Amino acid sequence: MEIRNLRTFLKVAALQNFTQASKELGYAQSNVSTQIQQLEQEVGAPLFNRIGRSVSLTQYGEEMLPYAHQIVSLAQQMEHFLKSAEALGGVIKVGIVESLFALLTPEFFMQYHRQFPRVKLELTVDGTSVLKEAVRRGTLDLACLIDHPLNGMEWQRWYAVDVPIVIAANPLHPLAAEEEVAWEALEDQTFVVMEDSAPYSIQFQQILSEHHTLISPFLKLQNANMARELVKKGMFLSVLPYYAIRQAVQEGSICVLRLPGAKQMQSVQIILHSSKVVIPQMEGLMQAMREVLHKEVAESLPS
Repeated sequence: MEIRNLRTFLKVAALQNFTQASKELGYAQSNVSTQIQQLEQEVGAPLFNRIGRSVSLTQYGEEMLPYAHQIVSLAQQMEHFLKSAEALGGVIKVGIVESLFALLTPEFFMQYHRQFPRVKLELTVDGTSVLKEAVRRGTLDLACLIDHPLNGMEWQRWYAVDVPIVIAANPLHPLAAEEEVAWEALEDQTFVVMEDSAPYSIQFQQILSEHHTLISPFLKLQNANMARELVKKGMFLSVLPYYAIRQAVQEGSICVLRLPGAKQMQSVQIILHSSKVVIPQMEGLMQAMREVLHKEVAESLPS
């Protein structure tokens, strides 16, 4: 069984498209089809459903997926075993949520490039749900996101720190003067919130439901920085990770509302698929990201 065929199988499975897989692998589409056919003959079962232009894994393909990940990862580990850090190359595909991407400076990328000058980074900024699925499918090598703690056999959590999710307000907002805000007082307020699929938005909606409270958002978006700026400039409320507003709170341009029983926590974490082997290039990148997260998130949590 050729490693090349397994790599092709994983690429087609991730993209669910033979044409796109051939482009990314640099093969002719006929070569991709031949490699998949060879693999199917070797395992003695069809791995893909081919209905028109639609491609999806069969049950055999789904069951083979974790084994293919393991074999390819071990082969990759062997390929890099004797290489020095300076000689290591390749492409690392990284996903990160927007609020954490904002913490990365140009110096972060420059320092990593000096350490691994031959490595190419492909960065995707998107929502947690999209990034998790991309890591699950193998189209991302790792992701830095905010979610409930991801445990179980499917995930490796390389780094994690719990962070509070708070209700941010302009200091001139009428509720900002309240020592403790009643839940029903939120119903008449104008909210700027993250997209419905954001884990802390889902969690906040659950808490609102428990307190029999409904809010009507003025704006839903995927940009925590924009939500923070709107709160600073207008009479809006927003539900955001504390790290996204920490500096504004310290400067006095945003305050945090206190509500009874409102403690909401999420986990900032660097995740990989359980079958992903951590090669030196990836470990160097994750160590650099961990340093940023420790400084900008963990060390700045409210006491």
